[in-house]
Amino acid sequence: MHNTIQIQFKDFGAVIFDMDGTMINNMNYHKKAWMEFAKRHGQHFSEEEFKEKFSGKKNNQIFQMIFNKELSVEEIVSYTEEKEGIYRELYAPDIKEVPGLLSTIKVLQSFHKELAIATTAPKKNRDFCLEALHLTDSFSVILGDEHVEKGKPDPEIYIETSKRLGIIPERCLVFEDSPPGVESGKNAHMKVVGIMTTHSEEDLKAADYCVRDFTEVVFQ
Repeated sequence: MHNTIQIQFKDFGAVIFDMDGTMINNMNYHKKAWMEFAKRHGQHFSEEEFKEKFSGKKNNQIFQMIFNKELSVEEIVSYTEEKEGIYRELYAPDIKEVPGLLSTIKVLQSFHKELAIATTAPKKNRDFCLEALHLTDSFSVILGDEHVEKGKPDPEIYIETSKRLGIIPERCLVFEDSPPGVESGKNAHMKVVGIMTTHSEEDLKAADYCVRDFTEVVFQ
């Protein structure tokens, strides 16, 4: 059983959330969608391959691994629409917050902390999540797949989010669920809390803290 972690409000000015696996526990649905997508295109990969190779990656990186070739922009756009449509159809009946997320956001808002999202999820998936959780107006900055060139673990998305928030990286707290995501936040010189929805504490050992969900996080 995990104990709660205590984080001081005075130590940060902004909180940045990854989305998939962090705000919503949806990675199993993405896995199912990727497997269905691959099956439709005559490809196959195991669950272990999904976890090891695809977690935290941008869609175009995953498509190139599936098809083992460089793809045109048009092909990537088309394949993204197809795969993400499968995902939303599968997840729509079951979508819900990772426990404690909504109350955590309310606490942070009450202390006037800047909130942002830095995710590889495309816009339709971001809208799908935020509308389902009634969080459409909760974040001052939202960056996704189309806003950066390099995927996690490169720090680009977190550095850019920090710039848009107007808060230095050292004053940003990140919530992430994947090893590449944790690395991305740490590479940007931010404090990172690993959420163990899809990976173990050992997998997320580069994080400053590890918790099962947001109910184990106490702000003071």
